[in-house]
Amino acid sequence: MAADRSILARAKRELEQDVSARRRRRELWRERLYGEEPRLRELDKKIQAVFLDALADPSPGAMEAAAGKSLALQREKALLLGEMGATPESLEESPICSACGDTGIAGDGLCDCLKERVRALQAAELSGLLDLRGQSFDSFDAELFSDAFDPECKGSPRQHIEITCELCYSFSRRFGPQSENLLFSGPPGTGKTFLSACVAGAVCERGFSVVYDTAVRQLARMEALQFGRGGEDAERAVERLYQCDLLIIDDLGVEFITPFAQSALQTLINTRLIKNKKMLISTNLARADVRARYWPALASRLEGEFLWLDFFGDDLRQRAR
Repeated sequence: MAADRSILARAKRELEQDVSARRRRRELWRERLYGEEPRLRELDKKIQAVFLDALADPSPGAMEAAAGKSLALQREKALLLGEMGATPESLEESPICSACGDTGIAGDGLCDCLKERVRALQAAELSGLLDLRGQSFDSFDAELFSDAFDPECKGSPRQHIEITCELCYSFSRRFGPQSENLLFSGPPGTGKTFLSACVAGAVCERGFSVVYDTAVRQLARMEALQFGRGGEDAERAVERLYQCDLLIIDDLGVEFITPFAQSALQTLINTRLIKNKKMLISTNLARADVRARYWPALASRLEGEFLWLDFFGDDLRQRAR
């Protein structure tokens, strides 16, 4: 699993800011106690001086004697703090995360505390484009789809969407290098974007990096980078398209088709396939439309390297009006 570099950088900055804020609060609390009882400051200085003096004293028993003096001073300090309603621990520096000491690194990788920050930032970013609370597997309602037999799907749209939803749920829970790439194909309002959001939220919750956007906006970012517009923002945005664990391209087929668009899409999809980076693409186009619209090599990739999931039924958005 690869942490999105830009989001990881933001998570690290947040951790550093929280550590600094915690340190400032501890310093203010210490100064407040020192102000109320100056003897506390004197005791802290004496405790520190005891061991410094012992280190400079080569005589036998110096450290043992220092430990005894320090213990007596610490007892006096604890009594004073108790009278003030505080504890010795309230003056000590302690990390937010004991596992990594606020470095964000534990063992050979990221600490769970930093991973959780990354997950939260990714979810917040996705929530800006998707309703992750309203669009989740828990809120999926197959009853919205017709249970009447439809010869096109050889069953009812309800039965078909239930099978599709189960497959998408399994994809999300088992997401990894062995996963297939998915392509949702069907008319508008048949649940493609809803299930895309379900997958995005579930995969993101497991700590994988997910980028979701329309084909139009993703191509606009690639075009801005190609022609020197957008600066570092465009560069970071395009890098995320190539590096994220799961790229979701929504509404493929509504973009203005040009040689650049064809080339950019083909390069993006080919590169991610070569790197075994997973994709989910949704489109209103049928297979024949894909072949007619895109270069043969690109159409072949979309047909041969993706598991096509067809969507059926009436436009649910029209019905809701």
